[in-house]
Order: sequence, then structure tokens, then C-alpha cells
Amino acid sequence: MTDEFQQGDGTLAVREQDGRYHRVVTPPGFSDHAFRNIVAATDTLFRLNGSFPSVTEVQKMWPKATVKTISALFVTEAFKEALEYRGVTQDIDSGLSMEQSMALLKLTDFTDRRSTSTKLRELSIPMARYQAWMKQPLFAEHYRNRTEDQFKDASTLALNKLMANMETGDQRAIEKVLEITGRYNPAQQQIEDVRNILVRIVEAIIRNVPDPDVRRAIMNDISAVTESHALLQRQIEG
Repeated sequence: MTDEFQQGDGTLAVREQDGRYHRVVTPPGFSDHAFRNIVAATDTLFRLNGSFPSVTEVQKMWPKATVKTISALFVTEAFKEALEYRGVTQDIDSGLSMEQSMALLKLTDFTDRRSTSTKLRELSIPMARYQAWMKQPLFAEHYRNRTEDQFKDASTLALNKLMANMETGDQRAIEKVLEITGRYNPAQQQIEDVRNILVRIVEAIIRNVPDPDVRRAIMNDISAVTESHALLQRQIEG
């Protein structure tokens, strides 16, 4: 099924992120082989579908076990322990665990620039458990909401910093504030600069090109360029 689980003598070893294994005692009345494969099938289905599988789904993945055997194993503490160590929980309405709440605080701290794997290692949370949490709608929703809140906070800090730089006379900060408030558009300014240059070119052609055919040909080319810039301006003003 998967090498994330190793069958032992009376135990099931669940692999940790660093390669070590967390051992769970096989519950009475079940063989090590059945315990290992039913847990592995459940873990695989959860990661594929993002929801806890039914007894029937597990039985289809590992048909050597009967529905009765799988159902009985589902209610044992050992089965829950093995899966929860991997981040898979049967009770989706139980809310966030303390471990998950602590992980969210650490993972959504934008002032901590370390990688996700480094943060998880500090919290002693295996990557497999974190990946399973991300399949849980409640955890994923809280992660997304906290990230968006942190982004809003970061935006406020950035704007405050920008205003502080503007007050000290920083030219780039002044232009950025004017751009944000709609009082300055660098793209529009570039178009105006090009238009002024074209006016000077036309004036020079009128003064220095006496041949009307040549002058007409040059003006047609300039007209085509002007139209393209007018189109660009309309797109910018949108």
C-alpha cells in the first residue's frame, strides 16, 4: 500500500518527517497486517479526496478485509491515534486542536521569513500531518482567513511606511502616493511626452520639407504612430 507505515510485531509504525517511526500498538482482535493496510488505505483515500472515507470505500481499496473488520477497527483508539498522527481525523466537527492553532500562528507570521518546513520542524509537526490538515476544510479555511488578515495588516504597514517616506521628501514616495490617489499616472505622462515630441517633429517637417509628396508620406507615417498611441491611451484610461 505505502511505505509510510511499517508492520511490526504487535505494532504499527507510522513514519515521521525525519524518517523515524511513531509506534502504535495493534488493537486486540486484529492482525498487524490488517491494521497496517486498513490504516494505509484510509490515509491514502483521505489525501486523494480531502474527506474521511467510508467503510465501503476502504474495503474497495483493500478488499482482503471485510466490512465488519474495517467497521470494528474504525472505532478503536489505536486506529484514531495512528491516523491523527498523520493529520487525519474522523471527527471533522471537533474544531481545531491546540496543535493546529499553534501551527496557524507560526505559519501565518509574515515577520518570520523561514520556510514552512523549518517552522513545522520547530513545532515537531511532520510534513505529512500538515499536508493532511490542509485537506481539512476547517483548517484550510482558518489558514486562508489568517493569511488574508495578515496581508491586510501588511498592506496597512506598507502604506504607513510610504506616507512616512513622503513626509521626509522622498520623491519616489511622493510620486507613488500621487499615483495611488489618481493624481499622477506615469504611463499617461509618457504618452504626453511622446505627443509633445511628435508635435515638434511635425513643425520641423513643415519648415524644412518643401516637396508636398514627401511631406505627405512622412505625415501618414506619423499619423499611424499617433493612432497607435491614442489606442494605448484609451486602454490605460480604460
